[in-house]
Amino acid sequence: MNPKVSILIPVYNVSAYIQRCAHSLFEQTFWDEVEFIFVNDATPDDSMEKLLEVIDKYPLLKSKIRIIHHKHNLGLACARKTALQNATGDYVLVVDSDDYIDSDMVEVLYREAIVHKADIVVSDIIMEYGNQSVYRTDYLSNDPTEHFRDIVLDEVSHSYLCNKLIKRALYNRSECQPPDGLNYLEDRHTMIRLFYFAEKIIKVNRGFYHYVHYNVNAITKTKGEMHFENVLLFWKLLDEFLIQQNCFPNEPHITELAKVRCKVILMFDTNSVALRKKYADMFFAEEMRNLKSLTRGERCMLFLIRQKLFGATKTFREILLIKQKLLHIIQR
Repeated sequence: MNPKVSILIPVYNVSAYIQRCAHSLFEQTFWDEVEFIFVNDATPDDSMEKLLEVIDKYPLLKSKIRIIHHKHNLGLACARKTALQNATGDYVLVVDSDDYIDSDMVEVLYREAIVHKADIVVSDIIMEYGNQSVYRTDYLSNDPTEHFRDIVLDEVSHSYLCNKLIKRALYNRSECQPPDGLNYLEDRHTMIRLFYFAEKIIKVNRGFYHYVHYNVNAITKTKGEMHFENVLLFWKLLDEFLIQQNCFPNEPHITELAKVRCKVILMFDTNSVALRKKYADMFFAEEMRNLKSLTRGERCMLFLIRQKLFGATKTFREILLIKQKLLHIIQR
C-alpha cells in the first residue's frame, strides 16, 4: 500500500544542518504513514555521512527511507524533480535540508487535507535568524477566486513550497514542472501553477516549518548572474502561462510592479557593480510605469542605475546595509 505522504529532501552543502533536519523528520507523529526521499545532489561535504549517522538511530524507519544519488550537481529544482519522480505518496511535502519542522506538521496537515478533501493545505511559517524567530502568516483569502491572484502577486500569499502539503497528482502535471536550470524563484514558478490547477485550497493557522536564514551556503544568500538570468526566465515563462490560460485579460499589467520589485531586490542584493550595469535595462518599461508605487529607497536605487551612477549604487547599498544592522541592534 502506498504511503499517505512523501517528504522530499534535496541535500547539498548542509553539513551543519542536516542532522537537525533529519531528526525533525524522523520524529514525526505520523511516521508510519510517510516515506522519506533524500536526493544527494553531489554534495561535496560530509552531509550524507551525517545523514546516515542519524538514520542508523531509527532502525524502524529504514524501510521508509530512500536515498538517491546524483552523479553531478544539477541544482535544487532538478533534485526536487528527481525526488518527485520517485515519490509514491498521495500528498507531498518539500523540506529543505537546512530547515526543520515541528513533530506534528505532517499529521495535522494531512488530517486537514482528508477532512476537507483539499488539494493544497497552507500553513504559516517561522523564520529563524539565529537569535530571533519571526512568525510569518501566509495569507489565504476567504474567496477562492482570489487565491490565484494573490499567489501570482506574492504580496500577502507567499509562494513557499515548504509550508504546504500538496496532492502529488497536482505536482505531476507537466505544466507544474520547473524547467532545468531554474534554481531561483523555482518555488514561485511551481506554486503559481499548483494554485491555478488546484480545486480546493485550505489554511491551517499555525506555523510548523522553521525556515533557516543563517545558512551562508544557501542559494538565496548571494545574488550573481544566475539570479538575474533566472528572474528573466521566470517572468518570461509566467507571462506565457498567463496568456495561455487567459488569466487577467482585463488587467494586462497586473504583474508589472512585481517584476520591478524583483529587479530592485537583485540590484540591492548583488555585490557586483558590473551586474547592475549589465542588467540596468531589465523591465525598464515596467519600471517607468510603476515608479510611484515603489518605496523611496527602491526609487533611489533605480534612479542611480538609470543615471549610470553604478559606483554610487555600491555606496548606497553599503549605507542601507549599515542602517539595517543598526536597526536590528536597536530592536534587540
